[in-house]
Amino acid sequence: MPESASEPTLRRVLALSLMDGWCMSLFSGFCTLGSLLTGEWAGAAVGGIVMSCGLTTLRNRRRLLRGEAGGMEWLLRAQLVVIGVVFLFVVQCLLAFDPVALKHGLDSLETNSLIGGLLLNQLAQYGLSITDLHPLLKPVYVGFYLLVMGGTLLFQGGLAFFYLTRRALVRAELAGRVGEGL
Repeated sequence: MPESASEPTLRRVLALSLMDGWCMSLFSGFCTLGSLLTGEWAGAAVGGIVMSCGLTTLRNRRRLLRGEAGGMEWLLRAQLVVIGVVFLFVVQCLLAFDPVALKHGLDSLETNSLIGGLLLNQLAQYGLSITDLHPLLKPVYVGFYLLVMGGTLLFQGGLAFFYLTRRALVRAELAGRVGEGL
């Protein structure tokens, strides 16, 4: 039987949703666990929501495998929820920037801790101290959160656009399979 024009699109949607669902679920699951262990409740909530979107992606991929075209709508919605939640989290973090708390945290690095000791040794090799890093705190902090938002827009936004533009082809393929008896 010849391959339909929408068959490769369905295969790509299934492959991407499998990879994206597992990546979202596992990565955000680890981030959620880390946030819970450090008492970062907002991060844990965001991680939990993103993890549920990853699981939603996997569940609706299975719906597509069963021939249910409605799974495409949920693949798209999951991406939009991730973008929205991450955007709100980034805005909240940027608005909550506290240079005094960051300086205190950086100044309190102990030389007997592994990371603190390594950092202090590296700085000493270049003739720097912890206080020399204070002017970099805000640009690094803001840059980090803008990278998080940019990466989310790039990857999840790209997937949302992909799912949006492929809905009709996937529906046509699944309708054709139902007509042929799968």
